[in-house]
Amino acid sequence: MGRMILQMMMTVDGYVAGSNDELDWIDNDPVMGKAHFALAEGAEAAIIGHNLYQGMAAFWPQVAANPAANNEAEFGKLMNEMRKIVISTKPEELAWDNCEQLLVRDDEDLAGKIQEVKDGTPGYLLLYGGVQTAESLIERNLVDEYRLDVCPIALGAGKSIFPKRAALKFVSATPYASGAMAVTYESTA
Repeated sequence: MGRMILQMMMTVDGYVAGSNDELDWIDNDPVMGKAHFALAEGAEAAIIGHNLYQGMAAFWPQVAANPAANNEAEFGKLMNEMRKIVISTKPEELAWDNCEQLLVRDDEDLAGKIQEVKDGTPGYLLLYGGVQTAESLIERNLVDEYRLDVCPIALGAGKSIFPKRAALKFVSATPYASGAMAVTYESTA
């Protein structure tokens, strides 16, 4: 059975996006970027919520085609090539390469279908979110490991991925020169 690793950036006060989905606070530390690349490179597939898919599908193919983007171009190429499972509630044609749609009726259906995907995966799945997808899978104990990049900023308000209290087991922490820190936890559920 496969594992699900959630990888997200968050603020020191626990938000993964501002109240209006602002992401202007995200840290672009190059060493952190290498860690993100290595994690994505080893994944069997990425799990992506529909809203996040729209933003990623518009962003990464353009970045991959831009040699001036340096390490972001390489990550963009990897994102284009990797298998992506897009969570949706209605059928639509997905334009981004290597995407497949996982149609769900509701959060319970999502949980059942993701469990089936995990059961058929030899390695790990990388959950990028978005907020609603991550929250739903966390609430149903489907996330096995959390790779949280804590950025040195507090927003005071925003969107969290934790719908309720969650006990996590500390695994490791890696500080970066930018002031951000990668923290890894395992689920205790």
